[in-house]
Parts: sequence; structure tokens; C-alpha cells
Amino acid sequence: MAAIFRRFSVLLFALWPVSFPAAALSQQPPPSAPAALQLTLKDAVQLALQQNPQRIISQILAAESDRNAQIARSALLPQAGIAADGGIHQYNFASVERVSHRSAAGPYQVIEAGPTFSQTLLNLPLIRNYQINQEGRRAARADEQTTREIVVTAVVDQYLLVLRALATRDAANARVVLAQRLYDQASDLQKTGLGLNIDTVRAHVELQNERQNLIDAETQTHTTKYNLAELLDLPRDQDLQVTDHLDFFNLPKLEKDALLNLALTQRPEVRSLISQTRIAKLSTNSAQEQRLPQIGFAGFWSYQGDRFNTGIPAYAYVLSVDFPLFTSGRIRAQVANAKLEEQRVAQNRRALDDRIVREVKTSFDELEAARSAVDVANLGYELAQQEVAQAERRFQAGVTTNVEVITAQDALARASDNQIGALYQFNLSRASLARATGDIESIYGK
Repeated sequence: MAAIFRRFSVLLFALWPVSFPAAALSQQPPPSAPAALQLTLKDAVQLALQQNPQRIISQILAAESDRNAQIARSALLPQAGIAADGGIHQYNFASVERVSHRSAAGPYQVIEAGPTFSQTLLNLPLIRNYQINQEGRRAARADEQTTREIVVTAVVDQYLLVLRALATRDAANARVVLAQRLYDQASDLQKTGLGLNIDTVRAHVELQNERQNLIDAETQTHTTKYNLAELLDLPRDQDLQVTDHLDFFNLPKLEKDALLNLALTQRPEVRSLISQTRIAKLSTNSAQEQRLPQIGFAGFWSYQGDRFNTGIPAYAYVLSVDFPLFTSGRIRAQVANAKLEEQRVAQNRRALDDRIVREVKTSFDELEAARSAVDVANLGYELAQQEVAQAERRFQAGVTTNVEVITAQDALARASDNQIGALYQFNLSRASLARATGDIESIYGK
């Protein structure tokens, strides 16, 4: 009995650790979230250019255009291969000779193997196809650059929205502190008999309004960061922190006409449409040149026989000329269709030029206006601060009620919002002008 008890104890002791780690594992704390990613505006742009899905898709499309150009070129180069076959044949002599009765030939065995080759000597449509694919490569590269510019613009705009939300939150927090101090001041004056209850209530209402504004501003900081994280393709548990601030900086004197000329030659969309124009012209030429002869050369050399030990060399060299005489209107329709494509691309170019002119002029005027707005907003904020300080001193001295203080607080809130909005609009207008001239990646990403 004692031996059985000892064995049971040993078995229980051996099994106990098997269940213990599972229970302990269930009580372990969840893994901590990764540390917040600190990003400057330049860092955010570079990160987006590395892993934004739209940017990656455009790169893949450009790589596909490179492969298509190689495929088109291969049709103009020599082709060679190895061919081999073997078979057993039988046929009726009556199919090749006029005989009075049926007579079978075979079955007999045929074996042959050897190289085959071909070379296009003159085929203008194939040459045009190669030229079209070469232009397609250039258009794809320009489209990729356009996508990069779009991604950079989206990141810069969203980053500026985050900075605006943070500035609004900081201003709202400062106004809460001010409203709390004024509320405490009104309460103290009421306790000493120098203030009225209506002043305390009025200050309390203003404090609650500012607290509500702070809650809204805090929410805005989170939602704008979520949008930025989406553009950067960050993991869902990765938080980010922006390290730049809304600032004003002097810009060199800009000339509108020079910016227009730069944009009309530098924008990647323009380069893409130039390639599309060439493609449309080459397509028209290719359709017209189908009426011309096409010359090719092909052949084979093989070891041929009924057995491997009874074969002899066999070969064929063929020079072919293909000259279409009648295609039932197909070539004429293809030429007309290609010319319509030329017209469509030309109209797209006109529309693009008009849009670029509008974007450059609009961004230029908005930037010039934003410069002046920043100066006005800064002065207004300073005056609003002075108004609050004077109203606070007057109320504390008992000269007036806190109506003046509340009014000054509201004026300060508007002045603060105006200052933040002016700085945001200045930075946004600068980014818009860079995008309009095709310089946004070079300015913000390098």
C-alpha cells in the first residue's frame, strides 16, 4: 500500500508542472504597444515614399512597362530554337497518284531533329510597336513621378492638419487655464463680498465652454493622426508623434510668369502627355504602314531519316514577302481610329495646361495673401492678450463686472484661432505652390 502511495505521489508531482505553466501564461500581462514613432515632416514624406501602397503600385506599373518594351524589342531580334519530332506515317497512294486501286504506303518511321531560326528583315508595324513601348516606358515613369507627387502632397497636407490640431489643442488648453484663473478670481471676490454671484456663474459658464473646446481639440489631434498613419501605412498598433511646429519663414521673391513657365515644362503630367502624344502619332504611322511589304527570313536544319543511323541533313531557307492587297477596310478604320486618339490626347494636353495655369496662379495668390494674413493675425493676438490683461485688472479692482473679461476671452479665442489658421494657410499655400510647379518632392522629401 505504501509503495502504491509513493508511486501515486511521484506521478502527481510529474504531472503538476504540465498544467501550471498554462495557468501562469494566461495571467501574464499583454505585450506592450510599440513606442510612439517620432516623425518630422521630412521623415513622414520619406516613409510614405517607401511604403505607401499607391506609390508601390505605380512603381510596379513602371516595371511592367519596362518588361513590355523588352517583349516588343524581342520581336525585331533573331529567334532560334531546337525542334525534334518522330512519328509513324501511312497514307494512300491514291491521294498522290492516279491509280486504279487503293494501295497503302507505310507504315514507315520518320525521325528528325535540329535548330530552327527566324529573323524579321522589314516589318514597320513591329518597329513602330517597339517605339510605342519605348514611349510607354517614359510615360509610365512620368506617371510614377506624378503618383509620388500626389502621395507627398497628401502627406504634407495631412501633416499640416496634425500640426494645426496640436496648435489648436495647446491654445484651447491655455484658454482653459485662463478661464480657470478668472473663475477662481470671481469666486474669491464673491466670497469677500466684492463680487456678484452672476459674475461667478458667468465665469463658470465660460470655463465649461473652454473645457468643451479642449475636448474637441483633443479628439481632432487623434483623428488627424489616424489619417496620417493610413498614408504612411503604419501598423494598427503603432502610434506616432509629430515633432515639427507651425512656423512662418520668409520666402524669396517669386515671379508668377517664371513659375508658370517652370510648371508647364517640369510637371510630370506634362511629360506623360508628351509621351502619349508621341504614342498616338506612332500608332497612326503603324496603322498606315500596314500597307507596306513585310519581309522575313526563316529556316531550319535537321538530321532526318527513318532511323538515327540512316539519316541525312535536311534544311530549308525561306525568304518571305507579305504584301496586303485588300483588308475590307480594316487598315483604313485603324488609321482613322489612331487619328482620333491623337485628337483626344491633344485636347487632354490643352486641358492640362489650363489646369496647371489655374493651380499656379491660385497657389501664388493664396501664398501672397497668407503672408499678409500672418502679420495681421499675430498683431491681433497680441492686442487680444492685452485686452484680456486690462479687463482682468479692471474686474479685480472692482471698476467693472466680468462681462468685459468674458468678452476679452472670446476675442482672444478668435485671435488665437486666426493666428493658427493663418500659419496653417501659409504653410499649406507654400505646399500647394510647390505641387503646382512640380517641386514638392524636392522641397519636402530631400
